[in-house]
Amino acid sequence: MENIRIQRITTAGERKQFIKFPWRIYRHDPLWVPQLIGDEMKILDPAKGTFYTLGEIALFMAWRGSEPVGRISAQINRQYEHYHDNHTGFFGFFECIEDQQVADALVHAAADWLRSKGKKRMMGPMSPSMYDISGTLIDGNDTMPCILTAYNPAYYERLMDSAGMIKAMDWYAFLVSRDSQIRPGLQRIADRVMHQEGLEIVPLDMKIFDQRVREVARIFSDAWMENWGHVPYTDRQVEDLVKELKMVIVPEVTLFALYHGECIGFSLSVRDVNPALQKANGRLFPFGFFKLLWHVRKSTRLRTMAMGVLKEHRHRGIDIAFYLKTFEEGLKLGFVDSECSIILEINQRMIGALEDLSARRYKTFRFYEKEI
Repeated sequence: MENIRIQRITTAGERKQFIKFPWRIYRHDPLWVPQLIGDEMKILDPAKGTFYTLGEIALFMAWRGSEPVGRISAQINRQYEHYHDNHTGFFGFFECIEDQQVADALVHAAADWLRSKGKKRMMGPMSPSMYDISGTLIDGNDTMPCILTAYNPAYYERLMDSAGMIKAMDWYAFLVSRDSQIRPGLQRIADRVMHQEGLEIVPLDMKIFDQRVREVARIFSDAWMENWGHVPYTDRQVEDLVKELKMVIVPEVTLFALYHGECIGFSLSVRDVNPALQKANGRLFPFGFFKLLWHVRKSTRLRTMAMGVLKEHRHRGIDIAFYLKTFEEGLKLGFVDSECSIILEINQRMIGALEDLSARRYKTFRFYEKEI
C-alpha cells in the first residue's frame, strides 16, 4: 500500500469532497446517475442525517499524492444490534479506481475502525443502511440503474473478492415489460382474491398519504421480520420516507389490501426518475430543478420497490393480485416496463410469482461479509 494515504473525513468541506468523488470514477460513463449533492450532504451531516440517530459513521478517503483515488464508510447500526447481533459492523459508500492496493487500503481502514469499536464481522456495502442504495452490482452493469438502486463498474466485484470479502447474500432485480406473457392461471388467482369476503385492493388516495405511508412502515416492519438482515423503520425514518415518496410515488399503482377496512398489505411503486436525475448532474439549482421536472414527465419505467402482507394473510394470494393490478394499471398509464427490486435470492415465493409474470432477472446485487 505504498504511497497510499488514508484520510479520516471530519469537516463539512471534506464531506463535500467525499460526496463529489464519484464524478472522478464515472465522468465518462453514460449509464451513471449522480445522486443529488445536497441530499448526500444531509445524509452524512451528523447534525441532520437520520442514520446518526441510529448509530455511528466514519468516513475515509484514499489519496495517492495529491490525487483522491477512493472512498469508504464504516458504520455501526444499533437497530441491527437490537434485532440481530452486536458483533457485526458495516461498510458502505465504496468507490474506487481500478487499483487493488487502493481497495485493500480502504477495506482495511473500515475494518480497523470497526474492530476498534469491538466488532468482529464487517458486512456491506450499505450506504448507510440496507434500505438505502446498497449492494455491489455484479450483474447488469450494462443498463442504467433504476431509482434508489446501486450502480458501479464491473471491476468492483473483483476488487471486493481480492480484498477478502465473501458473499453474504445476493438480491435480484426483475424486469416486467409490456409484452410479457402472463401465465393464464394468475388471472384466475387474482379474480379469486378480489372476490374474497371483506377483502378489497385499493389505490393510494393522496388525501390520506401520510396515514398510508405509516401503514406501509408498520406492515413492512412486521412482514419482513423474517427476512435476512431486516430491521424495522424508526419514526424518524418514516418521516423521511413521507418526504421522499411524495415526489415520485404513482398513486394508481401503489396498492393497499384492506380486510374489513383494516390495512393488511401494500405494494409500493414509484416512477423511475433516474433519467431525469442524470440530467440534473447532482444539482437542483440553478437549472437542475427545471431539467428534473421536464425529464420526469418522460419517464416510462416503474419500480415496485417494496411489497408486504401481514403474516396471517399471506395465504390469500394478495401478492399475485398486487403484481397483476400493477402491470395492468401501469400499461394504462403509459409505462412500458417495471422493475421489481430488490428480491432476496432465497425468497422463492416472490421469485416464482415474478417468473409466472414472465419477468426477467436482469440485475444481481451482492452483499459481502468479512471476519475482522
